[in-house]
Amino acid sequence: MSKIIKSKAFVLNKLDFGDSSKIVNFYSEEFGRVAGIIKGARSSKSKIGKVVDVLNLVEIIFYKKDSRDLQIVSQADLISHYPNIKSDLEKVKYASAIIELVLKLTRENDAHKRLFNGIVKILNRLDIEETEPILLFAMFYKFFIEEIGYGIESEHCSHCNSELSLSKEVLYNYELGFMCSSCGKDHLVTYKFSPELFNKVICLSNRKKKCSYDAEELRSIITFFEKFLIYHIDEYNGLKSLQMY
Repeated sequence: MSKIIKSKAFVLNKLDFGDSSKIVNFYSEEFGRVAGIIKGARSSKSKIGKVVDVLNLVEIIFYKKDSRDLQIVSQADLISHYPNIKSDLEKVKYASAIIELVLKLTRENDAHKRLFNGIVKILNRLDIEETEPILLFAMFYKFFIEEIGYGIESEHCSHCNSELSLSKEVLYNYELGFMCSSCGKDHLVTYKFSPELFNKVICLSNRKKKCSYDAEELRSIITFFEKFLIYHIDEYNGLKSLQMY
C-alpha cells in the first residue's frame, strides 16, 4: 500500500525516461536518498519539471511504496534555487562536489536529518557568504566523512594514545590513523602533516576557533580526505566535480 509523503529534499540528479518523464534522485529530510519518477516532467507545460533542477531545495509530495524502487512524485514546490551559487563558477564547482558526495556515498531510504541540515547550512553559506568556497567545502567534507561513519580521530596518537602535539610533525597511516612522530618511525607513513597543517585540519570542525588558510593548504586537506575515502570505500573513486571545473 502506498503512503502519501511530503518532505523537503535536494535534487541530486535527473535523467530522461521514456517520451515525457524524468527519473530524479532526491536527498530528502525524512527518508534520505529517494529515487522518483515524475511523469510528464519534460513537457513545456510541466510546472514540476521546471522546479526539479539539480541543486534546488524543494518540497516534494510522493507516493511511497517500500516494494517499489521508483517512487511516484506528484508535486514539487521550490524552496530555494541558490541563484548566487549558480552564477559563480567556483561556487558551482564546490556545490556540485557536495551533491556528488551525497549521491555517491549515502544509501537509499536511510534518513539522516543531521546530514540533511548540514547540507542546508553549507549551501546557504555558499550562496550568501563571501567566505572562500574551497574553505566551506573543506569544512563540509570533514563533517560529511564523520556523519557517514568514517570519523577521523585527530586528537590522540592511534598507537600510544598520547595527545598529538600541535608543535610537532604528525604522521598518518591508512590502517592506524594519526600517529605521533615517535610512533610513526616504526610504521609505513602515508601522509606527513606539518604542525601548522595538522592544526588547520582540526580547526575545520572547531566552531570556536578561526584559522586562516591559503588555497594550497586547503587543496592538500581536500586531497587527503579524497584519498582517505578512496582507501576505505571500495566503490568510491573520487569526485569528478573537482576535476571538471
